[in-house]
Amino acid sequence: MVRVIPFRAYRYDKSKVGDLSKVVSPPYDIIKGAKVDEYQGKSPYNIAWIIKNRPRDDDTRENNQYTRARDYLRKWIEEGVLKQDEEEAFYVYGQDFTLDGKDYFRYGFIGLIELEDFATEAPAEGPFTGVLQHEETLPKDIQDRLNLSRECLAQFGLIFVIYPDHDGGIDDVLRRNMEGDPIADVTDDTGVRHRIWAVTDDGDKEAITRHMSSRYVIIADGHHRYKTALALMKERPDLESARYRMVAFVSISNPGLVVLPTHRLVQNLDDFSAARLLAGVREHFDVHEFDTKDGMFALMSEQFENGGHAFGLYVGDGKFYCLVLKDVSVMDEALPDRSSEFRRLDVTILHTLVLDRILGIDKEKLAQGTMRGGGYVVYIKGIGDAVEESIKSVDGDAQAVFFMNPTRVEEVEAVSNNFECMPQKSTFFHPKVWSGFTINVL
Repeated sequence: MVRVIPFRAYRYDKSKVGDLSKVVSPPYDIIKGAKVDEYQGKSPYNIAWIIKNRPRDDDTRENNQYTRARDYLRKWIEEGVLKQDEEEAFYVYGQDFTLDGKDYFRYGFIGLIELEDFATEAPAEGPFTGVLQHEETLPKDIQDRLNLSRECLAQFGLIFVIYPDHDGGIDDVLRRNMEGDPIADVTDDTGVRHRIWAVTDDGDKEAITRHMSSRYVIIADGHHRYKTALALMKERPDLESARYRMVAFVSISNPGLVVLPTHRLVQNLDDFSAARLLAGVREHFDVHEFDTKDGMFALMSEQFENGGHAFGLYVGDGKFYCLVLKDVSVMDEALPDRSSEFRRLDVTILHTLVLDRILGIDKEKLAQGTMRGGGYVVYIKGIGDAVEESIKSVDGDAQAVFFMNPTRVEEVEAVSNNFECMPQKSTFFHPKVWSGFTINVL
């Protein structure tokens, strides 16, 4: 069973810190470089002082970025900046945001999940429950988060999971609890409004735990954080509370559950030829040429709506290309040992037929890709100025960019239920769940 329980969160005392928008932050992996200074500069109590404490040249085993983070946590608790709630609760987490002129509201709840290894097979009988991962993770050392967890013995960032609630049993409880005043209400720099409500009624808490016991959960964002929690649990069998991890749960049926694409910027190939690439894709794709990116994206969108498989391509020659797969059955021959759901993912098709076969970017080279640069593939989140920036990159030193349609939530669910993992960076769940609204001290 999936065991989900309420907890007594530590939360910022507004009488001590003032404006809550000054002390919360995006997840640790989003704040980099100047962003660290920006968030730490908002308040001496911003959560970034803990989750992103900077290393120093004179760091030692006894005094370093992780011990400083631990000391901040202890000091803030001692000073009453962080206070533990008096009773156990689940916490409804709602986010209002606008995307392409349309308003959305995504909501779920924050609670603790009992840790278990990722599921690899269905039970012999009864409903399937367990924790599923949906995509491969980039080879990234989890040592950083593990060091922070060891020193602080606390959980600051949320793992974001989705779960089936097709009968709406849990959402009914959450909506009822959103009728009151929120305990936190923050609008961030990008215009996303974050609100938190506490669920303290015993009947409501029992209902959430009961409903979740027969569900499965799919990690949407935070695979590394989950693996870090598993590692700490195995290191500390003496610590009962280490068997649980703070998680944000959102129903797969939630109308505000939005998945955006992640584009692929190709670079650093020794023998790259745009002409050879365009000639190669014609074997399995119809290639449509446009003078503007708008025409390319319009055809991509049309194919997406009609169940087709299409990619945009820019190689720096002033043209924009839309590659439309001729016959999806080619994937049955290419990956006979994988499920039909996996074979029909756009990212699988691109990685198999184009990146690997034509450009020679195999799994080893693909594993060197990052969100920051370096390697052969840079992953570009499809929001804001990402498209224009990637085009500029190709006009500069990069070699090509492939534009993607988003992965459907139903595809995430189907592939996960087959115990398969999509290629890395197949999904981008928007917006991110922020850190600092609730803290779980072990």
